Amino acid sequence: MSRVVNAVVLVTLASFSGRAMADDAEAVLKGHKAAVNAVVFSPDGRLLATGSDDDTIKLWDMATQKEIATLSGHDDSVLGLAFSNGQKWLASAAADNTIKIWDVAARKEIGILKGHKDAVNSVVFSPDDKLLASGSDDETVMLWEMPSGRNLATLKGHGDAVNGVAFAADGKLLASGSSDETIKLWEVPSFKEMATLKGHSDVVNAVTFSQDGKYLASASSDLSVRIWDPATGKELKSLLGYDGDVNSVAFSPDSRMLATASDDKTVVIWDVSKGEEIDTLEGHEDWVTDVRFAPDSKSLASVSEDATVRLWKIIADKK
Repeated sequence: MSRVVNAVVLVTLASFSGRAMADDAEAVLKGHKAAVNAVVFSPDGRLLATGSDDDTIKLWDMATQKEIATLSGHDDSVLGLAFSNGQKWLASAAADNTIKIWDVAARKEIGILKGHKDAVNSVVFSPDDKLLASGSDDETVMLWEMPSGRNLATLKGHGDAVNGVAFAADGKLLASGSSDETIKLWEVPSFKEMATLKGHSDVVNAVTFSQDGKYLASASSDLSVRIWDPATGKELKSLLGYDGDVNSVAFSPDSRMLATASDDKTVVIWDVSKGEEIDTLEGHEDWVTDVRFAPDSKSLASVSEDATVRLWKIIADKK
């Protein structure tokens, strides 16, 4: 598969070359009984959480790569997951219109947030864990006070489902991606709409900020990933060459790499500064729905409609 980058502006970072183990996943984790929609590492990298169409969340021990808990309680598909940065809580978003808050250590539900009128697709904690943002098919973004669970604001402006939400690393910006083909930037804590980013020609499925604050990335059903300057709202690059919808996008914690998950059954890793493909990871037997880097940037996890979780080692050499 040929991958192409259309560069509007090339921002130079440190020189980087790398490769990933593309032939076989390091491990394949099985246990879910239906498609897996969401994956997230705990901040310390010791745990992995996955959410599925089987209505459950599973917790996996990364040292043993074994399932250690199944969290049940949602009445429909689990679509999004987020660990709090302090690792005390896990939030889950589901098609039952609710968000559940789980105590990670006790592995039990400690709260339920109700307010959305349709499926909740995405959740994210603010860097200080004082806020939780959620995006829903009801076309809104909701902000919740933590740990009280009080609804602080409902952000309206999108004309279709909100599929992804993300906080910038400094907590001053919130991004939302929508089926209306746009991305909106909201100021925190005023929650005022600051900008609408246009460029995609189909549904925006996911958004994420780089840890260094320089970039915002978006994944779309228009078979592209776009990288934006969140300070100016300008598009910097478009990453092309996919053979299916791009469902998820994740920066490595060191901000040097970008991973994407696509309906073409692949995970693609990109060099952020060069806009060049590093590797394509193949092995899933159906659409890849989500992808995340481990906190050390040395491995990543992907999940799929094939009901599996795959773990991949990344081998990167600095020059």
